[in-house]
Amino acid sequence: MSPLTEQLRQATAEEARAVMGTALARRLARGALDRGGYARLLSSLQTLYAELEWALLWNRRHPGVGPLCLPELWCNELLQDDLRSLLGPGWHASARRQDVAAYVERLGLLCDTTPALLAAHAWVLYATELPGAGQSGAGMSRTLGLRGASGTSYLRHATHLDGTAYRAHLLDTLDQMVLGERERDALVHEARHAVKGLLGLYELLGRGLPSTREERASAASVWGRLMPLRGAFGA
Repeated sequence: MSPLTEQLRQATAEEARAVMGTALARRLARGALDRGGYARLLSSLQTLYAELEWALLWNRRHPGVGPLCLPELWCNELLQDDLRSLLGPGWHASARRQDVAAYVERLGLLCDTTPALLAAHAWVLYATELPGAGQSGAGMSRTLGLRGASGTSYLRHATHLDGTAYRAHLLDTLDQMVLGERERDALVHEARHAVKGLLGLYELLGRGLPSTREERASAASVWGRLMPLRGAFGA
């Protein structure tokens, strides 16, 4: 039988590629988000991580949750620091949370009813490659005129406190869990649910992005190439 984490990776591969292919993910990779779009993304992620980390801590005595409580990987405080840099000391009042309301509700339900399934969300949010996470943050710093690591702590978190080693530990912990077929299937289903939730978030936030100069130029170029075809059809 394949290791659990490999099973999770294969089951979510299609949705994961879709997340990385969204307009928001591509623009984040280029460091081309405006301040509003970037803050809205970080606000959503902060809300997710805060809920997950609280749920993990609350269920730390659960045998399937306790070994996954690795504060060294947690991102809530990093995202709070970033939002404080972007929005000021009153960031909490102006942060948007409604974009992830359904996802947060799901985490709350698992916390209360089936905490073992929180493992799937821990795998997705801490041990998979998410858009932007692990970058140097230099692109966003240049775009937004940020200084040092200010506003980009989350993007840099892959190296925070030797994050690579802690992620490897999380993966190894998941693979060593003794699970029956039904339990594995439930975790796979939940992981797909989690990645689809992220895909929905990135698609939603991407629809509100203003077009960049490069995108407008590309669109104009495509339209220019199509213009001669109009005459060919008698337009």
